[in-house]
Amino acid sequence: MLRLRSTEPPFSDAAVAGQAARLLARAEAIGLWEPAAPVTTLDAAVFVQALEAAAAHGIATHAPLDWAVFSEKSPEDFATWIRAQRDDISSSPVPELELPLLERLFGTDRLAAAVGVAGSSLRRYASRERSIPDDVGVRLHLLALVVGDLAGSYNERGIRRWFERPRSGLGGRAPRDILRDAWDPDDADVVRVAELAAERAG
Repeated sequence: MLRLRSTEPPFSDAAVAGQAARLLARAEAIGLWEPAAPVTTLDAAVFVQALEAAAAHGIATHAPLDWAVFSEKSPEDFATWIRAQRDDISSSPVPELELPLLERLFGTDRLAAAVGVAGSSLRRYASRERSIPDDVGVRLHLLALVVGDLAGSYNERGIRRWFERPRSGLGGRAPRDILRDAWDPDDADVVRVAELAAERAG
């Protein structure tokens, strides 16, 4: 739903706009914020809506109050502040929101393989029949962040293909070869997958 083509103040500076766009992409990717219609213009109303949605889930709760103050500061300070809010979002898993979005993108069986559980278990998590274990929740969160970083460059089919293609930065392996079974988000190879996706976001 995020298809930005233009900006309005206070997002006229390229660095500020870039940080804001990445924050919006992450908020959307992990299910905190769902625009009612495609968003083509980055403006104050859209940005505050995303901040308020995150705050409603207990993430970056001070941001809606602070943003107007920082939007009046220098572009460098404003961009730094936005990045701090994006980092808060990135550090806050919400697997109950992330799972349905990722399942819609990848399908049950492919997503189950990517987070190291049986398809039947994933269905129970999705239906709220069972709670999502912490280790599975962390993997879902990292996948959601990767998807958010890729979303600015690819459509849904392109995102799925990104995970399938061998990459020189991974020693000729595909991301799906690394993001399978009981992987740890702190593993060096997993970190590298996240870095490659982040490079697409700029």
